[in-house]
Amino acid sequence: MINARIARVFAGALAFVLGAASCPAQDIPLQTPVMVYDKVGNGVTAPKAIYDPNPDYTDRARKKKIQGSVVLSIVVTDKGLVRDAKVVTGLDRDLDKQALKAVGSWRFEPATKDGKPVAGRIKVEVDYKLR
Repeated sequence: MINARIARVFAGALAFVLGAASCPAQDIPLQTPVMVYDKVGNGVTAPKAIYDPNPDYTDRARKKKIQGSVVLSIVVTDKGLVRDAKVVTGLDRDLDKQALKAVGSWRFEPATKDGKPVAGRIKVEVDYKLR
C-alpha cells in the first residue's frame, strides 16, 4: 500500500516537472487496509453462501462437451459481497469467465471474528456438468 502511494506521488511530481501540471488529478481513493481472514478458528467463522446462482454454459463449451470444475479464490467482504475474484484452477477460458461473472453476483453471510462481520478469503468450486 505504501509503495503504491509513493508511486502515485512520484508520478504526479514527474508530470508536474514535465509540464503536464494541467492534467486532471487521478481519482484514486486511498483505502484503509482491511484485514482479510483466511483461516477458521480462534474466533473466526467461515462465510456462508446465501445466494449462489449457477453460471451459464457457453455454446462452444457445450458443443465441445467440456465438463469439470473451476476453482476461484475470492474475498467475501464484511457486507457479504464478492471482490478480488481470481481463477486458481481453470477449465476453459469461456467457462472461467462465466464462473467469475456468476460468482461475482453471489451473496454471503460474511465471516465473523468474535461475532463481528469481517472480510474473509475463501476458495469456491464452480462445477460444469452436461445433462
